[in-house]
Amino acid sequence: MLIIKEFDTNNNYRELKNDEKLFHNALSYVLKGEKRFHVMNEGNSDFDLVYIENDQKAKSDPTFPDSDFFRSELIFPPYLQYDENDLSKINLELLEGFDEIFFEQVDEYSIVITKLILSNTNLKVNFKDSRIRLFPQLKDKVGIRSRPQTDKVIYVYKLFFPQYDPRDTYDVISLFHALFILQWVSDLPMKQLKYLEFSIRKTEGIGSVLATYSQIKQSFGEKNLKVYITAGSTRYSNEMLEKYFKIEKLPEDADESNTAQVRCFNTFVLNHFVLCHKAQINLDILQPEFVSELSEYADFLMSDRKVLGVLLRGTDYIVANFKGSFSPVSIEDSIDYIRDKITKEEYDKIFVATEDSNFLDMMLESFPGKVFTISQQRFSVSDFKDVKYISDLEKKRNTGVSYLNSVEDATINYFYAMYMLSRCESLVSNCMCNGVNIAVSFNDGKYKKTEILSEILND
Repeated sequence: MLIIKEFDTNNNYRELKNDEKLFHNALSYVLKGEKRFHVMNEGNSDFDLVYIENDQKAKSDPTFPDSDFFRSELIFPPYLQYDENDLSKINLELLEGFDEIFFEQVDEYSIVITKLILSNTNLKVNFKDSRIRLFPQLKDKVGIRSRPQTDKVIYVYKLFFPQYDPRDTYDVISLFHALFILQWVSDLPMKQLKYLEFSIRKTEGIGSVLATYSQIKQSFGEKNLKVYITAGSTRYSNEMLEKYFKIEKLPEDADESNTAQVRCFNTFVLNHFVLCHKAQINLDILQPEFVSELSEYADFLMSDRKVLGVLLRGTDYIVANFKGSFSPVSIEDSIDYIRDKITKEEYDKIFVATEDSNFLDMMLESFPGKVFTISQQRFSVSDFKDVKYISDLEKKRNTGVSYLNSVEDATINYFYAMYMLSRCESLVSNCMCNGVNIAVSFNDGKYKKTEILSEILND
């Protein structure tokens, strides 16, 4: 993106006019290797535009998450070319339901978005940054304020804002990407697009695969695009996915003339346009035979007992150094909370779902005779000394057919665990994760309580 700097009198840079084509003209020269420009601002102060790559800018901000999950891949594309007049590929619906947008800083994206809003919505536009006066064409159309003037406001930070799901708070790069993502996804005209095929990286577990599929299917379905997972892109074989889940195949008529193909996982998924949709992973996504097996198993084990469901994420979640609601509460604090809960509410049993062997051992020791579980693939944090993801451990321990079989067994047992959680009276989880989404969806609103300890105890 192009940011505004004071006019550098010590150096000669290419001179550009402050007109309607200012940013596009500057970007055309960025494509040729230039990074700084003098803007000759007739009747106003001259200034410089300086180019910095979006991903670099976001990741250099102190608020950007210190986690390999976010830093190992591109999150924000450069957008060296875009068309603010192609409204068919701009998600203006993200702005609906608000009265105002408030920008902390003036830069390329805040100006482009401001012009879009003024031309196509009734939102008021206010800036905290008085440099908006450098753009005389907006002088009488926006306000300069120290804070928002209404309650229904979209607040746009100048620094990276490390949240993806709220619809009213963004950093400016995230907002621009959410609005223009369709232009990044494909150069094809919207009327020509029928299908969207996207890859899911092999480090993602089955919960993430299904959650991502659900969110993308909803978001791009609203644009009349049918969504498909690229065959062979996940760590799960196509045969296994078809055996247990209702995931459609890409149609035979899909080709480069009607299909958008997306390969960059984080750039595509970690986006407000996608994440403002809740993952809907209900039982309908499972094949009927699989649902029958799960139900029969749960009926036998649950009987008429009052059971508390407990989901404990550890291992790779701890190693990944997630922040906020995704950061697991310590096992000691989790056990204290669970002990207090089962004492007050008199639970007969505790069903525990966890991939962390140490967590299970501590639960069994802390609640003798009360804990039951199913056979899941389990690890300890020490297993991750030389690897980052559970998928890496699976490959390290198994190869060939043995690897495929181990992945299928782990997947089946994972869904048995999630289904068992969904049949409990209440759910406690030490953090937010896709397992919570699945259990809650399977439960279909029947939980007495759903408690995410990272949201309760970390406040």
